Amino acid sequence: MKTPFQKSIGNIGVEGGVHSGAGRRQILLSSVDNISGNIEAMTKGFLPPGGSFDWHCHDNIDEFFVVLSGQGTVEFEDGSKIDYVEGDLVYKPAPMKHKHTNTGDTESVFYFIRVKN
Repeated sequence: MKTPFQKSIGNIGVEGGVHSGAGRRQILLSSVDNISGNIEAMTKGFLPPGGSFDWHCHDNIDEFFVVLSGQGTVEFEDGSKIDYVEGDLVYKPAPMKHKHTNTGDTESVFYFIRVKN
């Protein structure tokens, strides 16, 4: 049975080297938590100026991200791209290979939500 719970984001560790790039992340929710079977993970990502989350894809996982701060570009393997700024919500369907790059002069911060499809 699922029950409500609460976490303090400030108490969750930050890991570096995300997707072979300069980014860092906190894993806020994952399959170890008692959550919906449709959610693969929720993370908070940090990308320094000029940094990137290098080319990667999420097989069978759609991804949404909300830009809390910063600006940059998400490039896709097909040559298309989306420029993002603070306040944007971006959707990326599975299994599109993609790369995030911070093109601004401040850190980009995001909430990522990955949903199984």
